[in-house]
Amino acid sequence: MVSTLLSLSFISISAHAATSNLTSVISRAEAANPTNFKRLNVNGRAATYASAPCSVKKGLIICGLEKLKLINSSINEVNADYDLAQTFFFPSKAQPRTAVVVITRSGLMDDSVSAERYRISFKLEGKPSDLNWHWVQYGVQYQCARGSKAGKWTKNICP
Repeated sequence: MVSTLLSLSFISISAHAATSNLTSVISRAEAANPTNFKRLNVNGRAATYASAPCSVKKGLIICGLEKLKLINSSINEVNADYDLAQTFFFPSKAQPRTAVVVITRSGLMDDSVSAERYRISFKLEGKPSDLNWHWVQYGVQYQCARGSKAGKWTKNICP
């Protein structure tokens, strides 16, 4: 069952991704390091809902999108169409059954930020007959649209 989960590395989740440039694809090494992203704190009702396990049957990308919806629930957005979702699995002795979903949204109506990239890490827990993904951490990066950081990804506010 877990081997089936490992077969998907990234998927386009909107028609926009097929026509946009793929500079938003993140490397495995960059996705592995949570310090490359600004840590997002989730409080109140969103934290309660985000803590709920997500069934393996749903798949990691669906789980990531559900958690992301909770993160952005307080933001009034005209269009929350995400361009690209990538999944990474990082099995190791220290952290077995660890996965990361990176979801990118570009074409933002903002003069300083052209794209956002969210990192949601999960840990696989449960009995083999009842496996669930449990979120561990959220983070965000911004792709700057202007200034000396134009086109670059950063965890800091863009100028």
